[in-house]
Amino acid sequence: MIFTNASTTTSWWICIFLCAGFFVNPGQTSAQFSRNADSLFAKGEWQDAALEYERRIYSGGNAVERTHALLGKAECLKQTGDYVGAFKTIARVPYSEISDSLMVISRFQAALVSYLDRDFNQAHSELLQMSFFAKDSMLYRETLFLHVLVLNEQRKWNEAKLMAQKMVLWSDAPATIKDSLLLIVNTVYDELNYPKLKDKDKAIKWATFLPGSGHIYAGYTGEGIMNLTLQVASLGFIGYHIYISHFVSAFTIGSGMFQHFYFGGINRVQFLVDKRNYINNRKFNDPVKEQIVQFQVVLY
Repeated sequence: MIFTNASTTTSWWICIFLCAGFFVNPGQTSAQFSRNADSLFAKGEWQDAALEYERRIYSGGNAVERTHALLGKAECLKQTGDYVGAFKTIARVPYSEISDSLMVISRFQAALVSYLDRDFNQAHSELLQMSFFAKDSMLYRETLFLHVLVLNEQRKWNEAKLMAQKMVLWSDAPATIKDSLLLIVNTVYDELNYPKLKDKDKAIKWATFLPGSGHIYAGYTGEGIMNLTLQVASLGFIGYHIYISHFVSAFTIGSGMFQHFYFGGINRVQFLVDKRNYINNRKFNDPVKEQIVQFQVVLY
């Protein structure tokens, strides 16, 4: 189950803005690209520009030229919100034939579109490959903020803390600024501040043996009381109809009602735990995301 909110979407676009330095500007490589693609890109005609870049890819050229064209097309697709298409386009980059600096740009873009598509595992994989294959860590230090954001979404907050510290230490900022930012990092990433996540298995067990308690554990007391009330009412219906010898009604209607509320309650608990954990994550991750974005502006 995916939950979204306006603040998350806004932060994604802030992230795109900060990544401008890692976008490939078609205008800077006009010697390799068709003039028509450049013109369409500049006008914001993304779909037509993407077609022109694809034509350029198939028209030949060396690995560097093809990579620039692939990144140009991926940027067009990203602007239209087609993150999956953008990722598939970047996956065609001939990594073994290009420089480390161009590899870093390509891997970063692949990680970024995966992040925007909420595929955080794929984003993490791309970032790990980037850092593994790049011989000079200074080539990707400006991408460390995305490492932090991805690790936050994966709930790997201790790793995110280390990456945020590295983000500060690897910058060229004065020592006084570094010390100030490191203090903020250590304060924000204090384990006492980490989201308190609910255990789905525990919630299911509670809901199984004590109806309504799983809902209460997940933080939805009203729903828990309602679920318990409905189950008790359905049992009362069964008991009453047995008492008046309406056995068919008791074991068809009554039993059906009870099973509906009982198993429905267990399924509902799973949803509520996911929802509660998502809300708790957002309460921590969103402010931290804004903080990391500010760090990126200050440091790079």
